Amino acid sequence: MYIDIERRVNLKKIFVVLGLFVVSIVFLLGFIDKSPTKQVRSEADIVYSINNIPSNFVTVGSLSKREQDIICAVSKGLVELDTNGELVPALADSVDIRDNGIEYDFKIRDDVYWSDGTKITPSDIAEFFREVITLEAEEDIEPLLNVFGVIDYRNGNKSFSNGVGITATDTNLILRLNSQDSNFLNELTKPQYRLRKSVILWEEIGNNYTTIPYSGNYSIADINSLNEITLKRNNTADSSLAKTIHMVNDDSEDLALAAFEIGQRDIVLNPPKSQLNRLSKEGKLVSIPSSKSVYLAFNKNNILSIDDRKEIYRLITKALEDYESDNKSLIKLADGSYFRDEEQDLSKLQDRKVMSSLGEEAEIPEVIYIACEESLLNKEMVDYISNWFAENTDITLVGSLLREEITSDISYYDMAILNLNADYNDKSEFYKVISPYISEELAEKVSIFNTVEEEKEILTQIEDNLFENYSVLPLIFYNDNIAVNTSIENISLDGNGNLKFEIIKK
Repeated sequence: MYIDIERRVNLKKIFVVLGLFVVSIVFLLGFIDKSPTKQVRSEADIVYSINNIPSNFVTVGSLSKREQDIICAVSKGLVELDTNGELVPALADSVDIRDNGIEYDFKIRDDVYWSDGTKITPSDIAEFFREVITLEAEEDIEPLLNVFGVIDYRNGNKSFSNGVGITATDTNLILRLNSQDSNFLNELTKPQYRLRKSVILWEEIGNNYTTIPYSGNYSIADINSLNEITLKRNNTADSSLAKTIHMVNDDSEDLALAAFEIGQRDIVLNPPKSQLNRLSKEGKLVSIPSSKSVYLAFNKNNILSIDDRKEIYRLITKALEDYESDNKSLIKLADGSYFRDEEQDLSKLQDRKVMSSLGEEAEIPEVIYIACEESLLNKEMVDYISNWFAENTDITLVGSLLREEITSDISYYDMAILNLNADYNDKSEFYKVISPYISEELAEKVSIFNTVEEEKEILTQIEDNLFENYSVLPLIFYNDNIAVNTSIENISLDGNGNLKFEIIKK
């Protein structure tokens, strides 16, 4: 079965078919009919503020989103995510999924080139994966660990060429898994899987950037003594893209915004919160929904009753309604949803609102204690909630900022704030954090589902269990905010939260 991406078929729906039929399914990711258009050659020069520029890019999975932006500008993946989080073609124009979701056969485009003009081949990509498997930390390449033979290869028990399920032909790259992974394609869109040549040379990029060919729209043209990077548009890239991008290292958001205000920066990601409303009114702010989410977890061993929890949750939600009205560019209330992008049953959300109404038999202590990880955003939010409680209730809410990561063991507190990257397309972090709060039976089901439909059913059971027991409850979702020069167009992030330099115009 061939499905054209031009028709915008949702790949997630296709995976349902994958679970129902043992067939070979081919996703055509290209072949869009392009009518001739006149290309305008851009001479634009964009200055992008970043708070840290690494000198070592060998391992990418552990870098911050902003540091990964550099990799995304100079390299491409087999497939990528667009601004809506949908899969789109990049180096591969199709993938044939065979053997009930075990084998992925990528057809590599015949018009993709390194920046030095040489053709990108399936063998180049296979060699890149070998380097990534060898050099990246296990936690940053978990999907590749499911490729046949990879774990044995990493342990020195097999050779790559004969023992690993990654094969290159003249036109295709074939990856064979040990078991089904319905999220495998989405995982391959992450920055650590974007094609780089001679990965080991990226350890000292400042000494090697001139000798490395690049697979993306830009090449590194200069790295100065301040470790600031200048990117130059490649000859093979769309000539309407900005000619030059300067990655400038700013030590703080305040310094970056000050430079922005006097025209020395074009793009500043996540400017100071205190300036968001002003920038929005001036038309210089782009707010983009993110998967950064905040939940309220109650102490499992605490004496608070269900009614107590219900009332506390209602009051905290009420406080956050006021907080949202003052910070509309920063947050959005969860309104009972555990994932921002989840296709929600509206009647279920209404039921949850009814469930979270006043607990009739609540006997909340005069003082309650809440813990959260130490951060400026957490401190401000908890301070706001505490002040709201002081002004609107007879309850004192005492917040504690903890330097260590919040776990299920919050024995000294009544509840805790959980900060998660709750990506609906990659629920691994969500499952990991909430597993102590659900039954062993449900936790076991998470690891054995085979199809998307099975996962949806299990996820519904988990959410209902969390909400009905008032153990972990959704509070807010954060937005990513970008201060943008008014001459910049098409500023956006991809589905992984990385800046899409290939669509930015000036």
